[in-house]
Amino acid sequence: MKKTTFTVMLAAALASCSTVQKTASLDTLDGEWRIVSVNGEQLDADDYETAPFFGFNVAERRVYGCSGCNRLSGELDAGGRDGRLVFGDKIASTRMMCRNMAAERKVLGAMPSVTSFRPGKKNTMLLTDKSGKTVFELQKTSGK
Repeated sequence: MKKTTFTVMLAAALASCSTVQKTASLDTLDGEWRIVSVNGEQLDADDYETAPFFGFNVAERRVYGCSGCNRLSGELDAGGRDGRLVFGDKIASTRMMCRNMAAERKVLGAMPSVTSFRPGKKNTMLLTDKSGKTVFELQKTSGK
């Protein structure tokens, strides 16, 4: 009986730990994040005019950043416990031409499919689509 009780308690504890790691608080999203990959394709920051990144200001419900060439900014709809994250309909971007526009197209094209966020491994954040597939992998660079 003791062995069964311990096994059940251990399983419950492990399950609760894995649940905690699958969601993140809004506070963890604040700050700037380098875009490491888009839809599983790695972005090498050295290939672009400016390293692609997102900056999140959760208190003001704003996103800003760079898509590899152009600056972007707009609205952010983020919810706490369920990990909801949606870029608003009004994302503005400068319209310069750069030597490599590949990241630009990838980043801006993938943003509308993001529906949630969750922590990744080693100071990363994953932005995912409605099926849970990773759209963006982000690496923390600054902020809270």
